[in-house]
Amino acid sequence: MSVQVLPPRAYLDTSVFARERELFMREWICVGRETDLAQPGAYFALTVMAQPVVVWRDQQGRLRAFENVCRHRMAVIADGCGVSKYLRCPYHGWTYTDDGKLRAAPQADSYIAGQHIRLPEYRVEIWCGFIFVNLDPHADPLAPRLTQVEKILAPYQAPTFEFSAREIAAPVNANWKLMLEVGLESYHFPYVHKSTLAANLGGAPNSPEGNGSWTVSVEPRTRPLEPQAGHPPGLSKEHRATTYTFGIFPCTVFNVDVDNIVWFTLLPVTESQTASIFGTAARTPELIRILGDDQPTSRENYFEWGARLGAEDNAICERVQAGIRARGARPGPIIRSKENCLYEFQNYLRAQIPEYPLAKEEE
Repeated sequence: MSVQVLPPRAYLDTSVFARERELFMREWICVGRETDLAQPGAYFALTVMAQPVVVWRDQQGRLRAFENVCRHRMAVIADGCGVSKYLRCPYHGWTYTDDGKLRAAPQADSYIAGQHIRLPEYRVEIWCGFIFVNLDPHADPLAPRLTQVEKILAPYQAPTFEFSAREIAAPVNANWKLMLEVGLESYHFPYVHKSTLAANLGGAPNSPEGNGSWTVSVEPRTRPLEPQAGHPPGLSKEHRATTYTFGIFPCTVFNVDVDNIVWFTLLPVTESQTASIFGTAARTPELIRILGDDQPTSRENYFEWGARLGAEDNAICERVQAGIRARGARPGPIIRSKENCLYEFQNYLRAQIPEYPLAKEEE
């Protein structure tokens, strides 16, 4: 019996989404690059399954993450990104230092004296130059899960990439798993990404098995990249002819090329709406390349390409979200030679969430 894609209720049911929320509360979530917060006081805010979070580099250079909610009347404190030695709640002006401690409460100092009020702190781990946050104080460390991925990435020297940028994209009307699935496989490239990816990545992908925490698809470039000045000595001819797509479960995809990494993290809002962080990293600002291309491009061209790529994926995910609501919607087979990453994602969900709805429930 062939393996089927997930059944419609996995993408529609609020009770399924509630169990996924619990999963996100105990998993490592990729939120940016170290270079996104390069200077002391730099911060950005985000929301993970309705939990407001602020990631902040303190004056000693350490990256920290806090609950982004004032300890007075529970207003969200910071928005967007910026640089500041202190964060001030816009409601009553309560102000916090970069170690999470309450510094000042206007006209209320006598009430709070000696109470040692501070923002709850979350765990942060840096892996290959990426910032991961975990809301569970008892979670196992991230790095041991990803030792094989780190070994594959070692020749690229990704932690040394100098350029990075990130933005939080507006919510899309699709379940987060649909958006992860479209990011994992290249089977759809000739149909969805005719002008953005298909010309550069047109080979037959290889999808070796991951280890339950991650999956990978290896995609040949149509034009291998010639050796470049400044490339690490460990980059082989095979590296210059290959891109890697890693799924870091539950919700991040890394597209790794010779000098560039395109990545995104999904931030579920509801069972049928998903925001995301879209990011990029490059070895240097002069080596920004469209994925699979052999020539550097300008930042403007690169981000215009990224916007088109994202819009193409978002549109197809919204079409699927509409289709799974049909009375006759039934899951079809996973094409293991093309979509093995989806199979591994299902195995991850089944391992993490007992009795997760699989396709056999719909037969």
